[in-house]
Amino acid sequence: MPTKQVVIDACSAINLMATERAIEFLRALDWTLLVLPEVKQEAQRLRGPLDEEGQPTWLPTDWNPLEQAGLVTPQPSALLGDAFVDALVGAAAHLTDVDAAAVALAGTLGLPLLSDDGKVRKVFRMLYPALELHATLGLIRQASNHLALDQATVRSLLRALRWKARFAPPKTDLDREWYLSHLAD
Repeated sequence: MPTKQVVIDACSAINLMATERAIEFLRALDWTLLVLPEVKQEAQRLRGPLDEEGQPTWLPTDWNPLEQAGLVTPQPSALLGDAFVDALVGAAAHLTDVDAAAVALAGTLGLPLLSDDGKVRKVFRMLYPALELHATLGLIRQASNHLALDQATVRSLLRALRWKARFAPPKTDLDREWYLSHLAD
């Protein structure tokens, strides 16, 4: 049973699902994710292959394998109480409702947040400086090392991340150069 609980926001949920290795990565890191229904609703599709006219198609994200593996726990915000509502109001002053809810959930429960959104990360650090903050590339890099994935496999999953999630690492991401070096190979 995973020991580290981490709250995930919508952008990181899309990014993690795009790797097609979410289960392996979460198991390698011994993580389980807490996810709000609103986050799942927002993270419901990935970019698929191009159609005959050269336009991208869309693929639905499937949370069932993660839930069945016990690696994702749905967390209805209605059950969280007044502390969550107060935290939500504070975060919503700076963020969209869905992003604010993820920040508030992590803050209320005192858990790390997994987010790639620069504004979400800034607000989370401002409101909860003592809590851990993770990024998808850090998760991928650490899990890939744990799993001893070869360069070709890492390159392939990073390309899938770029295409399916339309991912581009922020300039401030500590693993940005690692990502770019793998795509340049």
